[in-house]
Amino acid sequence: MSTNSKSDEKRVRIEEIMSKRLVTLDADSTALEAARAMSKNTISSIILTDSDKIVGIVTERDLIKHVCAKDLLSSKTPLAAIMSTIPLITINKDLFVEEAARTMIKNKVRHLAVEENATHRIIGIISSTDLTRFLVDKLKLDYQISSLIKDLYSQEEPIEELDIF
Repeated sequence: MSTNSKSDEKRVRIEEIMSKRLVTLDADSTALEAARAMSKNTISSIILTDSDKIVGIVTERDLIKHVCAKDLLSSKTPLAAIMSTIPLITINKDLFVEEAARTMIKNKVRHLAVEENATHRIIGIISSTDLTRFLVDKLKLDYQISSLIKDLYSQEEPIEELDIF
């Protein structure tokens, strides 16, 4: 982590833009239950638990790749069969947003579990969508580009894929 300097004062920490609302399902839930929970909560990933212990994450991409593309019945497909498992890729809430983007690129993922430094407890999620919204809000983008990106992200359905990272 960087030391406190004047340049750090302008930088934004992950904790400031992450989603603090964690939606969880039991790992023995089905792909259908995950899709419904994602739709209802307008999110693109769900943390999976087993006896209140985090065991993985499932994303919209997992549902498409492992259920839809294989023409599996979502009501019969257990999340345990398609989830990304421990070790879950995590990032500390006190790091800067740029580090979240680097970690996503390095690991080829679009979601990171955000953890509390001292306890390593998962306290949120940061997604590529969160990073894109941050960029729109913070960068001096051309009005037309900024407006277009805001319009894309204001649709009812969450948009997961903007290949800008």
